[in-house]
Amino acid sequence: MAPFPAESWIPISSIAFIIAIFIPLLVTIVHRIYIHPLRHIPGPRLAAVSEFYGFYYNYIKEGGFSKRFQYLHEKYDSPVIRISPNHVHVNSPEFFEEVFRIGSKYAKDPSFYKHFGGLDSMTDAEKFRTYRTHIASLYSSRSADALVPRLLTELRLISKRLERMVGTDDVVNVQKMFRTLGVNMMLQLIFPQDVNLFGFDEYHPFLRALDIIMTKTWLVLTYPLFGIVLSAIPGLSYAKFREACGVFYKYCESWAGDAQLLHSTREKPVRDSHMTRYQNIDPTNHQKVKAVPHPLEDIFNFIAGGSDTTAYTTSCAIHYLLTSPEVLSRLQAELDESAPFIRDELDHKRIQNLNYLNAVVEETLRLSSPVPGCLPRIVPNGGACVGSIYIPAGTIASVSLLSIHQNTTLFPQPQKFCPERWLGEEGKRLEKWNVAFSRGPRQCIGANIAYLELHACLAYLFSHFEFTLLGNPSKKLEWVDRFIATNVEDVKVRVVKNRWI
Repeated sequence: MAPFPAESWIPISSIAFIIAIFIPLLVTIVHRIYIHPLRHIPGPRLAAVSEFYGFYYNYIKEGGFSKRFQYLHEKYDSPVIRISPNHVHVNSPEFFEEVFRIGSKYAKDPSFYKHFGGLDSMTDAEKFRTYRTHIASLYSSRSADALVPRLLTELRLISKRLERMVGTDDVVNVQKMFRTLGVNMMLQLIFPQDVNLFGFDEYHPFLRALDIIMTKTWLVLTYPLFGIVLSAIPGLSYAKFREACGVFYKYCESWAGDAQLLHSTREKPVRDSHMTRYQNIDPTNHQKVKAVPHPLEDIFNFIAGGSDTTAYTTSCAIHYLLTSPEVLSRLQAELDESAPFIRDELDHKRIQNLNYLNAVVEETLRLSSPVPGCLPRIVPNGGACVGSIYIPAGTIASVSLLSIHQNTTLFPQPQKFCPERWLGEEGKRLEKWNVAFSRGPRQCIGANIAYLELHACLAYLFSHFEFTLLGNPSKKLEWVDRFIATNVEDVKVRVVKNRWI
């Protein structure tokens, strides 16, 4: 007679399965906590064991892991903290300068950037140089100047709508307004034919799709295979993500088809563009053929990076200005003196040299930090030292742009909107520490275009109109980190006065 009922026995196969799963897991946990080369770096135990710690704050809690770094540095009283099994965050402007200087040996982390595709994913230096050189002049200061007529047309169209709203209860969603404007400007660079999303009666379906895609950024970057499984289950939000991707690329493919038709007719394109340059690549130039992807392979990065960042930053600027009456008054006084070259011709060169406007733009970029989180790099041979803390070679190291912009030594009272800090000699000293577009050879290629839009939009609209902010003006702007920062609630205003009549 058996000592226990047969039905209570655990089958040997089940025991083997449990052992096969949990023993390696236990070994991994013990290794990462007690044996791993980063075992001496302080930080949360869960972060030392798994990527899930960061994923929880980025995706499940949807607050942004990057917001937590300052707290962790203070909690562990260390300039270096461990934020995942082989990843550290360093709170040090000096280390940032070393990592992002020209000639730096800190390479991009391919395990992170491979999910982006296109220019952002390139870790091969030669391919990167070939591709960037291929499109660089599209984003030069000269190219920004060439975009001014199109931008002025867009701003006049916006202004006509705003003029009709003066003194009414109509609400302007400035977030969506600048999102549409930013995407229009990027499409101007990607395709040789005009594409105008303002022509749609409401918020364009292409933009709604882009909004949905951005909500899943961290799932795609952290657990992409899990995302693929979820996308196959009807009714889940991730299935909506898959549908949104379909809508996004349907429009992109349609516009690319129009560009191809324009090219095949042998007519001269309306303008230079990503598509035009790709179509004109010499097939015998094997280096360029291998390095330069089809524009549709990189279109999401350029549209999201080139529109979400500027829409978010410009919306933040409007919020900061409307909650800072003294700053707004000083800005509008400067704009009133400059009205002829703002109102009539939008002289970008003169606008970008307006001292106080430039200070407002710089302070907005600092305080809003449109790309707030990690841009991970790999510590080169020989390792690195931050104070007395040694970081071994092969470690993934990050210095978040937010941590630079919120550094109390560089920027006293970092939470305060204070454009005056960028004026005079102090402003010149701080110039190198506005790193909203990163720094070094991998600096954002679209910085010139972003500055054009920020200066021109703020100058034109605050010269032309007076606004009032909806909601509680004392309420702080809340944002989430989706690799690109996004406001939790869109900034909305009413138009109070037309200042040009």
